[in-house]
Amino acid sequence: IDAIVSNPPYSQKWDSENKESDPRYARFGLAPKTKADYAFLLHDLYHLKPDGIMTIVLPHGVLFRGGEEGVIRKNLIEQNHIDAIIGLPANIFLGTGIPTIIIVLKQKRENSDILIVDASKGFEKVGKNNKLRASDIKKIADTVINRTDIYKYSRAVSKDEIRENDYNLN
Repeated sequence: IDAIVSNPPYSQKWDSENKESDPRYARFGLAPKTKADYAFLLHDLYHLKPDGIMTIVLPHGVLFRGGEEGVIRKNLIEQNHIDAIIGLPANIFLGTGIPTIIIVLKQKRENSDILIVDASKGFEKVGKNNKLRASDIKKIADTVINRTDIYKYSRAVSKDEIRENDYNLN
């Protein structure tokens, strides 16, 4: 697949039994039974072509939760698959107020840093929800495409700095 856009159900339970040797997960680790977030991500990444690009919307917790998720996150970072992380405003999706992020991943990357974008403050209030405006979306897209450093908005973070923070991407 050349491009994948995914918004799986957040922190859903899943059956991880007998999946250790499954090629989708074997290189990275198994997501915990109580949270399938990384199982969805690894399934999608497995099907991505070497020159493809993928985005997945997940709960903010995947950036810092430990245990099996921490192992998977470390492996994704060390194997150079995470290209960018975009923090979204809270209350952006109907039915949930939890903070969410978009992770941009690739099979093969030229660079080894990770662009972190804090887009959580750019929105308009519409009723009970927050909504990204066209200008917010354009700023996010331009920042990610050009890998721009913008004070208090975006920064390319080196793998060494990520290692120093114990693979916490928060």
